[in-house]
Formats: sequence, structure tokens, C-alpha cells
Amino acid sequence: MSLALFILGSLADENSHPYKLKKILLDTIPINKISEGKFYYNFEALQKKGLIEPVETIQKENRPNKTLYRITEDGRQFLEQEIYNSFKKVSKIEDVYISIYLLKYIDPVKAVFLLEDAIKQEKKRWAKYKEAKNNDELVKQFQLLDDKQQKAVKFISDHAYSQSDHNILWMEKLLTFLKRIDD
Repeated sequence: MSLALFILGSLADENSHPYKLKKILLDTIPINKISEGKFYYNFEALQKKGLIEPVETIQKENRPNKTLYRITEDGRQFLEQEIYNSFKKVSKIEDVYISIYLLKYIDPVKAVFLLEDAIKQEKKRWAKYKEAKNNDELVKQFQLLDDKQQKAVKFISDHAYSQSDHNILWMEKLLTFLKRIDD
């Protein structure tokens, strides 16, 4: 959904065409490459949902046609709600890169409230995992594994817990960022 959010947020500022927006995205935000097909698919999907609409086709000699799009009123409402939803459901900071980029379309105070709850839920979830690993039944299952499997499970678990701690740390940094954004 973040690609669709980027498209909607960009079109909320000005009418544009897919190629230009893809270039802006790749030049602005450090994300993995995006295939052209995926980018154009998102434009089509947003258009089918009535969230964007074509406004003009620019024709130049010896160049492909460029269709300019604009966001609809439904698209503006959807944009705002989906940005809030992303803060509500965040578990990895990368999942909200686009939403952070589009903060100007929402009330940061409301995002703070949603993010505080998401952090609380994420901490609870990982505390349950950590508690469960000491469960008698899981300890017995772990002991049935051979030495290599036990080492592998320990390696995987260490990484997962480390990543969860790292993600929570960055969610808390994001919370501080949101609280200070208007300062």
C-alpha cells in the first residue's frame, strides 16, 4: 500500500504522470528498486477504485503519450485514512517510510496516539514470544533437535529478537520525531 500512498500524496500536491513520480520516489526515499510494471499497476488500481483520474494526455512528436493524473476527493480521504492506518499497524519502521514522508496530510498528534498504541502492542507481542520460549513443552521440543538444529534455532531466535528490539527502538524514535515535528 505504501506505493499507492506515495502516488496519492504526490498527486495531492500537483497533477503528474507515472514516470515523473517514479523518478521522484527513487530519487527521494531510500527504498528498493520498483519495477515499472508494479508502478503502473498501482496507477491502474487507484484509477479503478476512483481514487485518481486522468486529466490530460500530452502528445509530443516522436515521444510516447504522457497521461497526467489527479487525485479525487475520495482519494484525498483515502490517503489521510491510510496514513493513519499505517501508524496504527506499524511493526517495522520501513513499513512507514512513505507515511512519514507524507506527514503534511495528517495531524501528527493523532499519529502519535496511534503509534503509542502500536509500540505497546509490539512490545507485548515480543514479550509473549520471549516468555513462550521458556515454556516446558517448547523446551522439550528444542531438546529433541540435534545439535546443528539447536544452534540454527538459537541463531534465528537471536536475530528475530534483535530485530524486534531494533524496530521498537526506531518506533520510539519515530514517536519522538512526531511529537517534535511542529517545533
